[in-house]
Amino acid sequence: MEPWQIIVALIQGLVEWLPISSEGQAVLYIYNFATIPMSQMLTLVVWLHLGTALAVIVRYPRTILEIISFKDQKLFRTLLIATIGTAITAIPLYLVLKETLTTFHGEIVNVLVGGLLFVTAVFLYLPTRNAENAEIEQVEEPESKQALFAGLAQGFAVLPGLSRSGITISALLMQKIEKEKAMAFSFLMSVPAVLGIFVLDVVIGNAPLPVAPIDLVLIEIVVFIVGLASMEFLLRIAKKVSFWKLCILLGAIAILFGLPALI
Repeated sequence: MEPWQIIVALIQGLVEWLPISSEGQAVLYIYNFATIPMSQMLTLVVWLHLGTALAVIVRYPRTILEIISFKDQKLFRTLLIATIGTAITAIPLYLVLKETLTTFHGEIVNVLVGGLLFVTAVFLYLPTRNAENAEIEQVEEPESKQALFAGLAQGFAVLPGLSRSGITISALLMQKIEKEKAMAFSFLMSVPAVLGIFVLDVVIGNAPLPVAPIDLVLIEIVVFIVGLASMEFLLRIAKKVSFWKLCILLGAIAILFGLPALI
């Protein structure tokens, strides 16, 4: 297992639940430091997300069991609607991205990621501004309409730099969903989305393994352990950290690294 593989697994596990785009950070690191072709970059990112999807299942085992056994029919329905919404936006974007990402050269990839991180910052800032300006009556659980909107938003997170957790949590908060419920629903939404994109890319698309099988297994183990720990950490500190400010900082750094390609 090469050092860059350990580092990218740590990045995925640590950043997946933070609204600063684990995909964007992973793509930046892989592009600048890894030894795989750019054409396999997104495939490796898809594999990385399997570890954090497993972390969600382990974190919410009772909820997952109630969903797949149809005991919680409302949650099953809203997650299904969210997943359909995700497919509507994610599938065409992902197919286009797979074809066009290899056309980017040099530091232009950094500029793309940095710009999308700024977009994430805007999505994260809007709910905090609404909360400051007025006392909002919150809804405890997302209904079909809120789930569809969050699912459509989640699909755009296939773009590297646009945070999945950030955009989905923001989409739910802007619809007055209670914060803890919004976070939990966002985590649960990630599982069918990850499995869907995995089937699309690896199973149907027959994408080759980006690294050796044993290295891939070790990467997934690291992602799972770190992802589970970071999820618990985020749930404890979520109310105290302004993640939109961190997005702006990381976006500025990414664009700074990409400026030579535009000069």
